[in-house]
Amino acid sequence: MPKTISPLLLTLFCTSLLFVKPAMAELGGLANKEATQIQELSPIVATEQHLKVFQTKLPSGTQIKEFVNAENVVVGVSWQGPTLPNLKSLLGEHFDKFVNRPVAHSANHRSAELTTDELVVQSHGQMRNFAGKAYLPKLLPTGFNPDQIN
Repeated sequence: MPKTISPLLLTLFCTSLLFVKPAMAELGGLANKEATQIQELSPIVATEQHLKVFQTKLPSGTQIKEFVNAENVVVGVSWQGPTLPNLKSLLGEHFDKFVNRPVAHSANHRSAELTTDELVVQSHGQMRNFAGKAYLPKLLPTGFNPDQIN
């Protein structure tokens, strides 16, 4: 006979998950001090403006990359993995703009996009295969190609 978990214990466990915040920075916020720098991207050879790229792996296996400018501000993020990350945490104050975007009617329910002068978000995927990116175009270094955010 299998043992059952008490409803109180189950409630406490589920509630504790709500307060566990993965170690990642939010878009427009300061970079995560716990993330590991994996590379540095230069927009063009003639400029000294660079973006540092930091990576964090969530317990689910999803990889989060943070693209950080010289002021230590996260100007872009990307994700790839078996689960969709918590976009509210990842997008921070920009989450509501993404959620409240006008939605075009299309047959593709596996992707969501928002493109404005101030915010670009592209998210797509299906079970066990999610990917996306978000960035703040006005905070990217001059000449930087946003396609490098991946």
